[in-house]
Amino acid sequence: MNFRTALWATFLLAALTSCKQETSGPAPSSKPALPAPVASGLPGDLSRVSTVVNPNKEKVYDGPTATVRGVIRASGDAASAAPVQGLEIPPECGKARDVYGYPFQEGPARELADVLVTVTGYQGYVAETKPAVTLEGKDCSWGARTIALTYGQRIDVVSKDKNSYVPDLLGSKMKAQLVATPFGKGTANLYPPAAGRYILIDNLRLFMAAEVLVLKYATHDVTGADGRFEIVGIPPGKVTVSALLPSTGAVAQKEIELKGGDNTELDLTLAFDAKKYQVELKPAGSASPSASSPPR
Repeated sequence: MNFRTALWATFLLAALTSCKQETSGPAPSSKPALPAPVASGLPGDLSRVSTVVNPNKEKVYDGPTATVRGVIRASGDAASAAPVQGLEIPPECGKARDVYGYPFQEGPARELADVLVTVTGYQGYVAETKPAVTLEGKDCSWGARTIALTYGQRIDVVSKDKNSYVPDLLGSKMKAQLVATPFGKGTANLYPPAAGRYILIDNLRLFMAAEVLVLKYATHDVTGADGRFEIVGIPPGKVTVSALLPSTGAVAQKEIELKGGDNTELDLTLAFDAKKYQVELKPAGSASPSASSPPR
């Protein structure tokens, strides 16, 4: 395992672990009342969701809270120094090359898109409030290459152009229901069955790959094209703010102290070394790295 992979694995282990230690016990024989609300986007008994996101059976934290916001930027080599090789994008999907043609997307001041930012280490249960995350297919792209959910949320895929999209969540045995038909006339629903890492593709356009990270807590955000993030409703105390760019494995973390009512500005930087990235990406025996098939 190389250093970049080890960092990625360390971050992912922390990101997929809830802020409180899980408790174990026998599966309930009936459907007891939930100790607190959970996201309700999955079919079936919601107690399985509650067990994961609220293992200590706490009430929703209702004390003073803090907010952390900021900008994530790149340092080191530009994304253009390591163009993706073997990417088969048809002419009618030319705009998708801006999204998938390089290891990451960066703005004019090196703002980084698609960075997962999390806050962990606090005490208390912060409930997810939205049952679903909407993902828009447009111009042969998901728009984002990193998608973060709290376990219990589903993904609603809609088409925002003349194309149909047939999403597939690799790593999950649960298939999409329906097809995202042109101009939002039909929605495809995806139900991640457990916390963990998945890859979202479009079965009609395999280059459309996005990391899907299903977390056990609600205090997370993903940066857009401006590199900005904002995470609200954080219980005060010592917390860890972490940033991960899945496409390169770059990680940054900072411990901070929050007080109730704080609005903390925190900018972080993720470094990129094009030569190191290309060496680590290249499979054994391969002449050059390829992204024509999504990782599994």
